[in-house]
Amino acid sequence: MEFLKENSYNMVKMFVDQIAMTVFGTVVTIATSGNDDLLLVASLFSIVFYLVVLYTVGWDIGARDKIKIDGGRMREMPAKGFLIALGANSINILLALLIGLGILVNTEWAGNISMVCNAIARLIQGMYLGVIKLAEDALCADAVIQDVWWWFLITPIPAILTGGLSYYMGSHNKRISEIFGIKLKNNTQK
Repeated sequence: MEFLKENSYNMVKMFVDQIAMTVFGTVVTIATSGNDDLLLVASLFSIVFYLVVLYTVGWDIGARDKIKIDGGRMREMPAKGFLIALGANSINILLALLIGLGILVNTEWAGNISMVCNAIARLIQGMYLGVIKLAEDALCADAVIQDVWWWFLITPIPAILTGGLSYYMGSHNKRISEIFGIKLKNNTQK
């Protein structure tokens, strides 16, 4: 419970970033929905852009914690980024489970809950809409839209992995550019 109290701001910040990116992703999906190839490229771009935003947030959290860890005011917690990202994505996971439960139970009330949760999930995960639409078209051309409900269980995984990786990189003062061999110019020297 202490973990949630200490990190609720970061979880909410990641979720608010998701909401901002869902607006971007939804607009891009609507603008490119007439052409499947363009829709795929635009949707992948909005997903990558979303993950970059999450990466910077997670890296900053890790970098701040590194100062506390080095000063002895905090013990190192390597899984903290995963847990923060998991907390930020808990609404997405809950919605996916309710969508799946509504489909599996197959009663009227469960179906109604599933449809409402599906609409909310699409509303708050707009960056994935293009990929989900293309998957629905490919997997179930004649089926009900909700047949691919498990996509909503998959969509939080990249965000959770990005949150964990970015926190680790920030808490160890490593930059993603180092992985790709990019040397950044140090502007602090005169």
